Amino acid sequence: MINNRSPLGLLTVPNPGGSSLPADKPARSIDDMVELLQERGLTITNEDALRSALLDNNYYRLSGYFRVYQIDPAHGDNRFHEGTKDTDFLLPYKLDRGLRSIIVDGMARLEVPLRSRFAYYAAQNGGAYTYLDAESYRDRRDKHGNPLRDGLLEEINKWLRRSSEVCIRHYRAQKRSIPLWAAVEALPFGVVSKMISLYADTTTLHSLYHDIELNAGNKANAQVIHSMVYLRNLCSHHSRLWNREMVVSTPVLKRIKQKYPDFRFEDQSVGSILVAQMYLVDQIEDDDGFSRTVRNYLDANPAYAEGIRRPIHWD
Repeated sequence: MINNRSPLGLLTVPNPGGSSLPADKPARSIDDMVELLQERGLTITNEDALRSALLDNNYYRLSGYFRVYQIDPAHGDNRFHEGTKDTDFLLPYKLDRGLRSIIVDGMARLEVPLRSRFAYYAAQNGGAYTYLDAESYRDRRDKHGNPLRDGLLEEINKWLRRSSEVCIRHYRAQKRSIPLWAAVEALPFGVVSKMISLYADTTTLHSLYHDIELNAGNKANAQVIHSMVYLRNLCSHHSRLWNREMVVSTPVLKRIKQKYPDFRFEDQSVGSILVAQMYLVDQIEDDDGFSRTVRNYLDANPAYAEGIRRPIHWD
């Protein structure tokens, strides 16, 4: 049994001015956390497993899973509903880990072809070296009126300056321009998705979207790809997927709904972006293996799947 009782009291945190402010909560030991959960009505079926979960995963990471089983956490009533067991929230926590692995695998199948095809079509249409020109991107503005393409170009240049990729170092050493097909391999996929969303050459975009059978307008198509970045980032940071309301939504295109008519989900659910990923990977691979993997995983865990398709809406 893990014993992690700590004598730590109030912590002090230096503020930017150099003084210290008292923290408003004491650090809790594992013993304290277990006791608190019991006081709130949790039935503990395996204390060793719960202690290990608290030590390995952080109380606040797990608390996102507690909330489903608490009476009114949005208004401070953190008591558990009668009969709630530790396994009730530890199981979806473990199932999230499995789904994140599936999603990351799908992103690997999706990212590489999208990078390659965008670079290929842009180069074929005269953009192999003009991707660093402002004129290559639409003049769209953020909510403060700042040109989005200016920020994008800064990001591209920053990553290319920092890149340790052999081919990028080679071009830099020889003071040669870096072609787009090399650049996209050194850029984060989030930056590549911004390039696609702002790219001005409609012939390039038409070819790219035609390949993956996204048949909406360029803006909606770009939003679908951008939502993949958001989903991938959640998985990369091991974030909770179960009962998460997505702050980035994706337009669910008619063609996607038609392909998976029985895959039901709410707007702003993980399921709304997951179905788009299923569609894109299936289209790129010309095979339904990935979508079958996702659906089989969810079908095997229907209670968990409900939190992926229809998250609880917190107040």
